[in-house]
Formats: sequence, structure tokens, C-alpha cells
Amino acid sequence: MTFGDGNKHIDPKMGLLLYGPCLHPNRRIMSTPIRLGVIGSKETIDLTREWVERCRMGIAGKEENPVLFPSFPGFSKIFGSELRVLDECIEQLTDDEIKNVIRIGNFNRRVQRAANIIIEKLENLRIREPRPHVVICALPQQIVDYCAVKKGRRVELTKEERKILRTIRKLRKIGQTTLFPFNEEETLYGRTSNLRRIVKAKAMQLGIPTQFVWPRTLKPGTENETLQPEATRAWNLSVALYYKAEGYPWKLAEMPTGTCYVGITFYRTHNQENVRSSLAQVFTHTGEGLVLRGGRAIVDKITRSTHLSEKAAYRLLEDALNLYERQMRTRPTRLVIHKSSRFWPDELSGFKKAAEGIELVDLVAIESRGIRFMRRTGKYPPRRGTALRIGENDYILFTKGYIQYFKTYPGLRVPIPIEIIEHHGDTPMKEICKEILALTKMNWNSADFCIREPVTLAYSRRVGEILSYIPEHITPCPEYRFYM
Repeated sequence: MTFGDGNKHIDPKMGLLLYGPCLHPNRRIMSTPIRLGVIGSKETIDLTREWVERCRMGIAGKEENPVLFPSFPGFSKIFGSELRVLDECIEQLTDDEIKNVIRIGNFNRRVQRAANIIIEKLENLRIREPRPHVVICALPQQIVDYCAVKKGRRVELTKEERKILRTIRKLRKIGQTTLFPFNEEETLYGRTSNLRRIVKAKAMQLGIPTQFVWPRTLKPGTENETLQPEATRAWNLSVALYYKAEGYPWKLAEMPTGTCYVGITFYRTHNQENVRSSLAQVFTHTGEGLVLRGGRAIVDKITRSTHLSEKAAYRLLEDALNLYERQMRTRPTRLVIHKSSRFWPDELSGFKKAAEGIELVDLVAIESRGIRFMRRTGKYPPRRGTALRIGENDYILFTKGYIQYFKTYPGLRVPIPIEIIEHHGDTPMKEICKEILALTKMNWNSADFCIREPVTLAYSRRVGEILSYIPEHITPCPEYRFYM
């Protein structure tokens, strides 16, 4: 990755610490204070102010592993700017407003009421002078309990489901992990209204980036079994706030100039279980992200896989290339498409027609079947970057694994590699894998070393969840910072 003055480093935290953020022609220099708005209760507003002050002073890391868990030296020392909460940018949730929300019995109506209150306060902040660059939604614990983690809906679970839930929580208290990632909220509760998605969708229309935080994230002290160390939290939140305020933390190094990366996935529209839409995430060779909503998708009746018609594929890619051209002021010389399912013949035809005139085109299908590899000896999984050919056009790639820089595997579970199941194009597979690995480091929502999937696909589900709350007649904002 490339940081300030063109310097390169493998680790986001150390790169920022040594060289500062990357400056980019399309981004403003963040030399002035970043104005933060805050929406929350009196307690969470105070917690936010205290957190900003701790970020100014610096927070100690873990002495036993300072490379993996480094200290946070202070926001201004890293970014050359400062975080500032202004009195004019505060909107308090009153006790009466909170009580009026939590006394609503129906979960969906309760969430909608809480969202409406927060949106009203966002509208107030939109017309304030000075206007905040980013608004922190510091949710009170009661709102978290009743509107975010579905408290009060447990009566809808069966006796067996409640027993499973108690067992899982008991095991987590003693540090027991699971071989397969398990999200009890998604598994045991159905599709419901989501506070974060509703507010994000409206905030985007208001032109205000938001950052949601829970009280425990802001409180000082050591981590528990579900929370990161305080210094790590400071690193992650600071990078996210800097990017949402239109800063540019880092960019990809040694990526081909003029390459347009497009991730194509699908999402289900809210409250319409059988209607799916396509989604394109467009990334430049520097890593700048743009979002584009496409048309309706087709669900195969036998395999249940989701695809596009030839016309829909053509229009989606044509719109994505036009969006890239408006951003970069030039047509790409190379196009790489990452798709979350195999390519149908109609899709291939539509994509190729839209890409006519582009010299180099690579179409790559990426899936994850939960394949795991266990070592017979040793305590670490395969190295990050390990690639295995398991079929004629089928490759396994470890984007998570042992990292020599840390001299350990920074994970809790056996890593699940991604699978490249299809490739149409002339670029060697070694280069395709190197690009995917590079794109796993373009997560500006945290300062983590990497994420599991390339950024072209990694956040497609979360982006789609927010798009599902935006009416079809409203054009969503393309800037990625509104979806994080």
C-alpha cells in the first residue's frame, strides 16, 4: 500500500504511523479539524467527547504483542488533523424520546420510530453552520437493546431455539469458539427492519456520512471476549472517520494504472422476498470505490443461483464504465469483473458487448463453499497468499492465514479460503490472485491488515441491505463512504 509522499508499507497501521495518509488529486487535504456531529443520549454524547479526547492524547496498545496490537499515538500525529466535536453539532435523544420508543411492543414499529427520531435530528444537523463532516450516531444502550439486538422478540423463538441460544451464549462466556462462523441474530431471527440500514439510506439522501457506535465501543478499559483492545478500536474508528470526512488513508501500490475493477453481486429488496436486484461496486486502480444499483435479476428455478439477462448485464456494465469515466475522466484500458456467481452465456455476451473497445478484459467468478484445510503438524494455518489448483479452472486462494510480518495467524477460527471457479481472459492466474490479495487490503472501514474477500465483493451484502431501503425512483449516491 502507498501512504504519504509515495512511501509503501505492508501494514496499514505502521504505514500511517510512519508516513501519514496518502494525498490524492480527487480528495481534499485534511489540514483543518474534522467536525463531528453527535446524536445520542446525554451519557453517550459524554462518552463520545471522552473518546475523542482519548484519541487526541493517545492510547496504549498491548505490550506483549506491539506489532499486532500497536499503540494509537493520537489522531493528529497520524492524520495531521484533529477530531473536534462542536457544541453546534450536538443533537440529544431525550429520556422521553427513548421511553416512547422502547414502550412500543411491535419490533418493526419500534425500529421505525427510533429511525424517524434519529433522521429528524440528522435533518437538523444538515442545516447547521458549521455543518458536520461526519455524524456519530452514539446509540444509547436502551436503543441498542430494543432496536438493534431484537430484545423483546425472543418470545417468537421456539423452546428448542431458545435452548440453542442459551447454550451458544454460555459457551461464548468461557471463550469457546465455533468451527463455523455462526450469527445467532441472522439464524434465529427472521428478516426484520434494521435501524442502521434505515438511517444510512436516509442520511445518504441528506448527504451526511454517519458512523454508528454502541456504548461499549466508546468506554475505556480492556477488551472482553467480544470486543477489540481499546487502541485497536481507536485505529479502526479513526480510519473510518477520516475516510468518511473525504480523507484518503492509503491507496493500492503497483496496481496497473487505468484498470477498472467491478464487483457484481445481488441483493434482495426489503420486504420483497422473491425480488432481487443487481449491484455493481466500481473501484479504480487506486482503490476509490463507487456504488451503482442495477436492474432486476433472474433466479434459476433449479439451482436457485442469481444471474442477469444479456440486456441487464450490458446496461449494468455500461453504467459502471460511464461512472468510472466520470470519476477518472478517461476510459479504462483494462476491465476486471469479480462476480459472486458463475457467468451465464447471456451474461458473458452482455458484458463483452459493453466492454467493446477496452483492450484487456478479465471476468472472474469468486465463490466460497466453506472448504477448509487442516495441517497435520504445526499450529498455524497456511500462509496468506497460498494458492492451490484443484481443477482445470478452479483455484483455492488463502486471503487469510499465517502472516510472516506478524509471525502468527491473527484469527480465531480456521481460515476459509475463497474459490476462483471461473476465469475468462488472458491475464495469468498468478496475476489475478495477486490483484485479489491487494484488493483485500482496501478496507477503509478499519485499519486491519486485510479482509477475507476482495473489496469488490466484500461489502456487497451490507451495501445491498442499504440500497434495499432506498426507493427505486431515487438514485442512490455513488460514493462508498455513505454505505460504510
